[in-house]
Amino acid sequence: MDISETLKQLRSQYLINDTDFKNELIKLGCIDFIKQANPDYFVTLTFANAVDKFYAVKTLSTCLHHINKQVFGRRSKKKLTIFPFIERDASGEFHFHLAIKNPTAKKKFDLKKIIKKKWRSMHGHGFATFKKDKWFQTINTKGELDNVANYIVKQTYGNNNPLVVECLNY
Repeated sequence: MDISETLKQLRSQYLINDTDFKNELIKLGCIDFIKQANPDYFVTLTFANAVDKFYAVKTLSTCLHHINKQVFGRRSKKKLTIFPFIERDASGEFHFHLAIKNPTAKKKFDLKKIIKKKWRSMHGHGFATFKKDKWFQTINTKGELDNVANYIVKQTYGNNNPLVVECLNY
């Protein structure tokens, strides 16, 4: 059963309104988008201090640019395949969840170490991010991918689409 059939069934079964229907459609679309990309890593990046959304997105974009250059080299046209999502925590502060494909580069590198180093070099980065190893997780199974995809889009509702389109082409 495809997404639209599932939604139609949900709509008729639970009599959800048009707004809820559209929200679920966006959410399921994002989940499908993530699953089709089949990322290898799930990364969470936080900020040490309160920042606005514009600053958060600009910081992530700059960080991704630096990570990309470290992985592929300064002159390379290659880019990491990253799906960035922004959300607010319980206290209302922004943080990011990234679904990342394992890059193929000529040289050997430690992506976890590079991300940690580059994020730390950003002004206002999150200290809490690196206290535990949960900030960087390998996605090994379809079940883990399903969990990651559902977790990443949990704040998709109304006019809040957490996909950070500005960072898709950093």
